[in-house]
Amino acid sequence: MNKMKNMKRMRKQSCCNILQNVVRNCLKIIMKQISEFCQKTGLHGCKYICEPQRSMIERVVWAIMVFSSLCIAIWMMKITYEYFMKNYILTVIETTHHGIWNYPFPAVTICDFNRVSLKLTKKLVDNLKLPPAVSKEFVVEEMRLLDELLYPGVHGLYIRNNLSRLQNIFEMNNLTIPIIMNSVTRSCESLLELCKWKTKKEDCNNIFQTSISRNGICCSFNYITHDLIMKQPSIKPHKITSCGYQSGLNILLNFDVEDYHASIVESIGIKIMLHDPYDYPDYDAASKLIGVNKYSFLTVKPIEIYSTKDIKRVSNKQCTYNEENTIPDNLKRNFISSRYSFINCLTDCRATVIKKECGCIPYYYPQNNTRICNLRDVECLETFKFWYDTSWPGTDMSPKTLPFVELDIKNRPCNCKPDCNFYRYIMEYSAASLDKRVYYNDFTYTTYFSKGKTWKNQSIIHIFFGDLISIRYRRDTRYSWRHIFATYGGLLGIFAGFSFMFIFEIIYFFVIRILTDAYARRNMESIN
Repeated sequence: MNKMKNMKRMRKQSCCNILQNVVRNCLKIIMKQISEFCQKTGLHGCKYICEPQRSMIERVVWAIMVFSSLCIAIWMMKITYEYFMKNYILTVIETTHHGIWNYPFPAVTICDFNRVSLKLTKKLVDNLKLPPAVSKEFVVEEMRLLDELLYPGVHGLYIRNNLSRLQNIFEMNNLTIPIIMNSVTRSCESLLELCKWKTKKEDCNNIFQTSISRNGICCSFNYITHDLIMKQPSIKPHKITSCGYQSGLNILLNFDVEDYHASIVESIGIKIMLHDPYDYPDYDAASKLIGVNKYSFLTVKPIEIYSTKDIKRVSNKQCTYNEENTIPDNLKRNFISSRYSFINCLTDCRATVIKKECGCIPYYYPQNNTRICNLRDVECLETFKFWYDTSWPGTDMSPKTLPFVELDIKNRPCNCKPDCNFYRYIMEYSAASLDKRVYYNDFTYTTYFSKGKTWKNQSIIHIFFGDLISIRYRRDTRYSWRHIFATYGGLLGIFAGFSFMFIFEIIYFFVIRILTDAYARRNMESIN
């Protein structure tokens, strides 16, 4: 029994000795190769560490200097990398002579100041079933309160009971807010009398469509909505190949001054907005107010900013490409748009905030299967107005809290990413009063001196590109892999003497030489 234990102990000791010898031999070989590497390599200071004739203190000092130099190089590489990541996108002017035929013509959205037509309101009220103590004249006057759905609080305080009473009347007649607003808003047919597109007379009803915007129900040209894409999947924005006021979009507007009942401003006229054909016409669209009896020129200068493929490879989290006409399913939440854009995402963000706080969405947002805010929700909309009607939806921007608000500028509201490719339209406006001695018959001059047709509550608008060329910007990576490679190589070369040959030296001394020596040693042992 003791003999077997001794044999096991001896075997164990033998295995340990063999393992120790193997480790010792490996360390000896590695130390030998390190010594040879340091003596032969071009790295700064390494040969002084392994020279046997130098004192230990001198060799330790040189080792500390080499290590410190390498640490400084790595630290500077880290700073350089952080700078690259922070400033790796560069926007430059690619050309100042980009043809306007490459740009889509802007979408044109026209909104009458008068949000509630007096004539249409009387017509609607005549067919309503009213409570016994309420007169039709009273309801007609109360219909002004519909503006509260657009601008909560515009009529001041103490109208809560009036709003609730008016909403009860709507519900008695099974009328929803969209039906009411469509019934009391002037049609595009009555607002637009004549239209010309590319010098050709067009039926305004064919080129304009009824749309909804932040200003209520309006009329839009070249505005591609989600519903329009569902009907015409191949639809594309209009383009134009010429410039000048006669070649663009010409519109003759009719104003019914006596029909004004609830205006969004204290004036008579229209608000016109120019925006990207796929973007919702919100407050951030380029807009102008045009009064009655005006002859107006809207000169448009388009600008394109596009991103290169290098941006797409390294900037998936920085911006979003709009390569398809439909918005991704994960972004179809409370606002339905034709495709993703930063403006549409912010609109969806505002609708989401309103739904979260008030449990409904205003009628001026395209939506699906969501309760539409009615007059009883106006109080809630007014309460949270500074939560959604700002440039940073979801944060209280009321006058009381705004001085103390600190935004995390590294993030964006509702995680809305900016567009990688987008168009912007700069608008220059000029106008004059219409000369009553001159009348435009199909936008051509016709002079009347005493008798004939004259202007009355009308306006003419010309919307056109002001030049055949425009500016195109390119967003590209400021630093490519070549810049990083050269910068890192320079830092490592200055502080430590690294070069591309260092890689081959490592392979040669620690792979090829070890294998070659082992093979030679084995041959010598076999000969002996």
